[in-house]
Amino acid sequence: MPAIFLTEDDVRRLVTMQDALETTERAFRHLATGNAENQSRGRPRTNSVMMHVLAGADRELDQLGWKIYTTTREGARFLVGIYDGEQGTLSALIEADYLGQLRTGAATGVASNYLALDEADTLGLIGTGLQARTQAWAVSGVRPLKKVFVYGRDPERRKEFAATLAADLNCEVIPAPSAAEAVRSSQIVVTATTSKTPVFQGTDLKPGTHINAVGSNFLKKAELDVTCFKRADLICCDSRDQCRLEAGDFVASLEQGLLAWEDIGELADIVTGEFSRPDSRSITIFKSVGLGIEDVALGSLIVQRAREQGIGQQLPF
Repeated sequence: MPAIFLTEDDVRRLVTMQDALETTERAFRHLATGNAENQSRGRPRTNSVMMHVLAGADRELDQLGWKIYTTTREGARFLVGIYDGEQGTLSALIEADYLGQLRTGAATGVASNYLALDEADTLGLIGTGLQARTQAWAVSGVRPLKKVFVYGRDPERRKEFAATLAADLNCEVIPAPSAAEAVRSSQIVVTATTSKTPVFQGTDLKPGTHINAVGSNFLKKAELDVTCFKRADLICCDSRDQCRLEAGDFVASLEQGLLAWEDIGELADIVTGEFSRPDSRSITIFKSVGLGIEDVALGSLIVQRAREQGIGQQLPF
């Protein structure tokens, strides 16, 4: 069967955030049982372009693929390749900017579903970009949000983003005057920024808060300060192996001896119940760097639906 090419518009037609939540949780369950594997990101580069390469496979579902994206000063370009898990032939090439936004949000949603308080209905969102928007969608998919407090450095952008998100979620979205105010007002916190330094102080967290840190996947960038980790009762990540290479949020606490890798769980262990929130006053942290297996899981569903609906451009191979 010829491979197909799917555009960003195709992806938007074929899957929703709910689909992403379901495929992402299933992928982490399969990682936990050893039926799936993730290949950590590699980053070859020229003088002008960095290429980011991730991959994953799910033996239980016969899913196999990769994501490759390039970044330059002008921006990023994303592509996912999905293969036939039995024949090894290419099934599809997918434009994957929106796919990546969905799967990154979905990992946060899965972590929040297991670690946030059952009654949590307030979200503090630091960041006003495309990733921040789908982060809020994902949290709203697992908790009935009543209020979202949004902070970004640009006041006008903050106001516009809050209005857009209020329409998305059909709940009250409040532009916060500071990151501290957004954090202090919320039971769930998401950081989705490009900041190289912590975006709020750990002293701003109230007992029972769950934090999702998703903005940094470089060792020299950190959105959370050391105090966050001092106060946390449970810390987990999407992949320890990949976080050793990329999780700048952990670096200072590890260097100061306040945190050890054996203290950090993985989301696979959370969804299977090996680790859970200690009590209602516990502060919990999920650090996400983004895994190839997440792209493969959602990409495979996209290809399945595209075949069923006759969507996509046939490729000459």
